[in-house]
Amino acid sequence: MKAWFNTVTPHEDIRRGQLDEAVFAANLAEVADGTGREIYTNPEMFFQKTYFTEGLKIIAQRMVKGLNGGQDATNRVIPLQTGFGGGKTHTLISLYHLAKWGKKALHSPHVAVLLATTGQPQFEAARLAVFTNSTNDPIQGRQVAGLTLRTLWGELAYQLGGEAAYEVVRLNDEKQTAPKGLFKKVLAQCQPALILIDELADYCISASAVKVGDSNLSDQTISFMQELTEAVSGTDRCVLIATLPASAQELTNSDIGTRILSSLESRVGRMASGLQPVKENEIFEVVRRRLFEDLGDITERDEVITEYMNLYQSLQRELPPHATKTEYRDQLRQAYPFQPELIDKFRLGWASNPHFQRTRGVLRILAAIVTDIWRRRPEVGNPYLIHTSDVALMNLDVLTGEITKLYGANWGSVISADVSGMSANARRIDHEIQNLGQHQVAQGVAATILLSTFGTQGQNKGVGLDELKLSMVRPNGLNPNDINSALDQLEGNGHYLYYSSGGRQKRYWFDTTPNINILINQAKSNIKGDDITAEIIKRVADKTKMVSHFTVLVNPLADVIDQKRLTLVILSPIYRATAQQLNPDTQAVIEKLATKKGNSERLYRNTMLYLVCSEQRAGNVLDEVRSYLACFKISDEYRTQLTLEQNNDLRKRIDEASKQVLQALVAAYSLVVKYGVKKGVEILPLVAFKESLDSQINSQLVTALKDEEWLLEAVGLNFLKSNNLLPTSTQAVKIYDIYDAFLRFDDKPMITGKEAVGNSILRFYNQAEYGIAVGDGQQFTQFYFYPDKAPLFDVADATLNYWLVDKSSKPAPPPPPATPIDYGTIGTAAPLPAIHEPITVPQETDSPRPDVPKPLKSITVSGRVALENWNQVFISFIRPLTNNQVEIEVRIKGKSTQAFPLTASSPEYKAVKESASQLGLKFEEE
Repeated sequence: MKAWFNTVTPHEDIRRGQLDEAVFAANLAEVADGTGREIYTNPEMFFQKTYFTEGLKIIAQRMVKGLNGGQDATNRVIPLQTGFGGGKTHTLISLYHLAKWGKKALHSPHVAVLLATTGQPQFEAARLAVFTNSTNDPIQGRQVAGLTLRTLWGELAYQLGGEAAYEVVRLNDEKQTAPKGLFKKVLAQCQPALILIDELADYCISASAVKVGDSNLSDQTISFMQELTEAVSGTDRCVLIATLPASAQELTNSDIGTRILSSLESRVGRMASGLQPVKENEIFEVVRRRLFEDLGDITERDEVITEYMNLYQSLQRELPPHATKTEYRDQLRQAYPFQPELIDKFRLGWASNPHFQRTRGVLRILAAIVTDIWRRRPEVGNPYLIHTSDVALMNLDVLTGEITKLYGANWGSVISADVSGMSANARRIDHEIQNLGQHQVAQGVAATILLSTFGTQGQNKGVGLDELKLSMVRPNGLNPNDINSALDQLEGNGHYLYYSSGGRQKRYWFDTTPNINILINQAKSNIKGDDITAEIIKRVADKTKMVSHFTVLVNPLADVIDQKRLTLVILSPIYRATAQQLNPDTQAVIEKLATKKGNSERLYRNTMLYLVCSEQRAGNVLDEVRSYLACFKISDEYRTQLTLEQNNDLRKRIDEASKQVLQALVAAYSLVVKYGVKKGVEILPLVAFKESLDSQINSQLVTALKDEEWLLEAVGLNFLKSNNLLPTSTQAVKIYDIYDAFLRFDDKPMITGKEAVGNSILRFYNQAEYGIAVGDGQQFTQFYFYPDKAPLFDVADATLNYWLVDKSSKPAPPPPPATPIDYGTIGTAAPLPAIHEPITVPQETDSPRPDVPKPLKSITVSGRVALENWNQVFISFIRPLTNNQVEIEVRIKGKSTQAFPLTASSPEYKAVKESASQLGLKFEEE
């Protein structure tokens, strides 16, 4: 398919970019005195660019037959009463040239179609009299050939028959008094005669200021119109055509305009029947004939129309129902190269304004649009039709001038703020959002809404989404969903855009009263950063009340005590990070929280995770919160000053902004951080998001931690073994210490809770891997080995003396009871019992067994301990070395013994060394 400008050929003035808009201002008076533009005064040129409407053909037929003679009186008095710009003046000029040509018209190919309806003129040239509101000044009259013509009857008589005819009504003209029974004498000597009267109502309003005895010139003129119609009706080969406005609004808002129009209608209409020069759909062809020399190959046109109809069929659920019907195909064909909705905005919508020239005005505007697009051909892509979205108002002074003239100067502000111009919101949206800017969707949407605003009201005010899409979509063009996106953006940013969702869909329009967007934007600038931060922290705290897997601390300001439960610290949004690294301030805060509790060292370092705001997404959540606070501020401060509609709109905006804030929080707080003394900072980005922060933490965050094995629901046997948390044949491990190791040492994964350790230990027990003993670690009072039922115990209770012991520690079963010696019967010698060797119990020696690590002589911990940490001395040093002759002096020293040797792999050694490191104490070994 080809772009319309590669098929259609506009008239030369449009192609050259030299369009003079004044050519659309047809003036009958100028044509009559020969001073008008050539396009109107030259009949050949005029008829070449004229589309003969059905109304024009009928009027011309009645005129030609009337001038030929023998027609009824009612067919020779023709009132034309249509809306402003309804084609009246163009029709009168057509009749003027045709009557003036007479038989000469038969030689012009440009009127052949017209003459086929009218029949052949039988007269050489009719006598013509033309009167408009500018022909004769009501006070000064008109000077011509030494005469002063003062009235309508004086003008008509002089134009039809010169001084001889004027003499019949001279006295009436001089005294400005309507003749009675005289004008038929004028017509009798001036046949065939065509009288054209245009804009007489306007003339009468001015004439009402001229006193004539107890009357005025307006009343005398109205009275004469009855005399004139009777004279024309009674004289063969005379035709009168007079135009009247469709309503008094086209004249003046005063009562006098209504009275004058009513009086003229009764005088002119009494003897005649009215006609409509241009019917509704004929304006399409009127426009095409005036603007284009050639519409191109009909095959190419039909190809374009077929593609459009195929597109409309595929989008039928998104478009108005009539767009897929056969009638709309016909309308596309009639309107080509315009998309019908563009013309309809003017001919149906704007035409409701009585001051809009329905035909002439549409021509002027469409001509300017075609000229602008023709000039910009290299940059507008491949448009197959001309759409409302192609209207670049910033280039069309004709259109913007017409809007401000018809509807008020304030519309200039609306256009520059939201629709078209360097700083317009629509242009800014297209610039900022790439997929919209590719087809300038926001500007197209705004232009379409603006053109649809005028002439609509009530439930049909503005334009619906389906109508917008019909006005804008084209084959191989924008994605229809982009129209929805542009509307969303304009709703949030437009200063003068309004919408209503009372019907089946939203309808959009512009208004000169600023909407609350302006108030909101002003309020945004007054929202402080601290207020935004406080709102975010408040929202986070509120949404995390339902978190179940963690103890949640939001922006902790005071020192955080040691946490034995899994804890999630959510930092203020001022602390941010990327997926690769923490901001310096963020790292400093996390390091302090991870290692310190006040001035002392943190003992339980493996229970705390940190949720940090993403640097990339922080801007969005700040903007959303700013918008929410601005809406809330406006609601609080301006509620009594806003209209009901604005208050309703504001409530909807607050609700929507609140939802957007919650969604933005989820996306912003997407970085989970873990800190370890050995591994340093580890960052886990969350890539899938839930609808709220609490469900995000309970679901996505927990799942991600488990997937990365940062968090364990169960403890594996091999993992415990590799971390020396399992007993050996010579050393039991207290069950609490296993649990405690996962809380204290940050080189290990975290656990979901004590069940992660407790259930795993029970599993190992039931698999007969290890046993459980009760005692002090040296002496045990009770043993449990599978298949005995395991004892009930709480791994988190440090006071319980349950130990995990090696299978080799299982006590030997008690010996069976001794069998009694059978001494036989009396008289029989009983056998003597067997004599056994004595049992020798192996004694321990100083030499270790080959499979046991060589014991150390002692280990020593020394250094100063802060007073507040002395409660940890017993737990960290003394209790592990209870069996190792611990010495408590200025330094803490534990020694290997024969029964409890200290080795580099023993749990006591590791616990003391790790604790010394955490508390900053000196650790020595020998």
